[in-house]
Amino acid sequence: MFCAISGEAPQQPVVSVKSGNVFEKRLIEKYIADHGKDPVTGEELTTDDLIEVKTQPQVVPPRAPKFTSVPSILSSLQNEWDSVMLESFTLKQQYQQVRQELSHALYQNDAATRVIARLKKERDSAREALANVQAHLGTTAAAPAPAAQPSGENMEVDAAGLPADIVEKMDQTSANLSQGRRKRKPPAEHTSVDTIKTFEQTSTIPSMHTSRTPGITAVDVDHSGNFILTGGADKHVQIYDRANEKVFANLTGHTKKVTAVKFRGQEVENDVALSASADKHVRVWVPGGNKGYQMAHNVSVHSGEVTDLSVQPSKDYFVSSGMDSKWAFYDFETGKSVLEVQDEEYKAGYTTIAFHPDGMILGAGTTDSTVRIWDVKSQSAVATFGGHTGKINALAFSENGYILATASEDNLVKLWDLRKLSNTKTFTLDEGYKINALSFDYYAQYLAVGGSGVQILKAKDGAALASFTEPTAEVTGLKWSPLADSLLAAGMDRTVRYYSAP
Repeated sequence: MFCAISGEAPQQPVVSVKSGNVFEKRLIEKYIADHGKDPVTGEELTTDDLIEVKTQPQVVPPRAPKFTSVPSILSSLQNEWDSVMLESFTLKQQYQQVRQELSHALYQNDAATRVIARLKKERDSAREALANVQAHLGTTAAAPAPAAQPSGENMEVDAAGLPADIVEKMDQTSANLSQGRRKRKPPAEHTSVDTIKTFEQTSTIPSMHTSRTPGITAVDVDHSGNFILTGGADKHVQIYDRANEKVFANLTGHTKKVTAVKFRGQEVENDVALSASADKHVRVWVPGGNKGYQMAHNVSVHSGEVTDLSVQPSKDYFVSSGMDSKWAFYDFETGKSVLEVQDEEYKAGYTTIAFHPDGMILGAGTTDSTVRIWDVKSQSAVATFGGHTGKINALAFSENGYILATASEDNLVKLWDLRKLSNTKTFTLDEGYKINALSFDYYAQYLAVGGSGVQILKAKDGAALASFTEPTAEVTGLKWSPLADSLLAAGMDRTVRYYSAP
């Protein structure tokens, strides 16, 4: 007498009144609790259908030798292996079926998204055509109300002109940077206010560029702080090796003064460099050649002077601004413009441009005293800041992403809260003080102002912490070290100066 489930002699045998099969009591009760039916016949079965069997003797005799032999054990293992293989085969079949169903669902979703994008593009084209016709006839079209969408079911379609892979990379970069920024606080070794107050000029790099048309018009520093990239009024781009105290590369090719320079920002020994010029060209310089660097791309998409450059935080793209009221978005690898956005509302031209630390919006200063905030993905102006007098000479985002500092031909520095889109503070400098450059330190504790000298303000309340008048000409560029323990300033006197604690 053996259990129909385990195949062994039961210790507490019970018999089913329906099928007549014998079971181990604990096993059949558990099976009935899980399935509610007879494991052999599949008929419905309850514990009331079980009858206990009284056997003698009470002690179960040992199994016959044939059940404990090696062949018997191997046969049992083979049976178990066959069961596992059959179950695995069944699971694979089910897995393949689910994959096919998921593939069909994704294909249908992709097709629906493409259809919606095409329909929206056709709708916008039709609206534009209607507006043109009405404008020609002297009538005004009523602004169409935005279509209502169910809550939680809004669908975003990539903006025309910006490839999906670029949008995806920008979104991923923004998410990563935003997550890390929320946790970032100034470390204990960050330079204190008392130390900033003791800053003085500690070293200089004189005689940069030529004296025939003197002046450093733009400056940047690589991630190591060792290589200094400068652009000059002499049309040259120079890379200075601070460790060896010499000009590592002197790059020529621009036909007018250099207006902006930027390193790509990669953590490599010789980083890619950018330069923009009043000759309407943007050049990309890469390591190599007999000069240490050579030109990889020469781009000309602007019809006016190129005024500024900014690198997107992903380090794969950059933008340029120009006096033709256009900003252009480029790919580093190809050197080609992906987007060219013309400002239809403001025709005065752009003077400066900068990416927000998350890389999703741009700040651009104009010659008519306003700052335009652009959404890069949709290429739409989402905000306009006014209140200055004269053209905007400089702007800078704080690294935490909340504050934008702006300065123009007046002697004012304004701070804008990007969450409220409002002017929160205005710092007034000396009468006639010219401002060419603004720079927040990495932790947004201090704001450096360069122009008619160098000033360091406390970013929170504008309190003056340090002031330097050593430059004999206007300061055009500023760069903080990572922990704000030194400040670099470059100017039209062909000199790069370092300010730090003695």
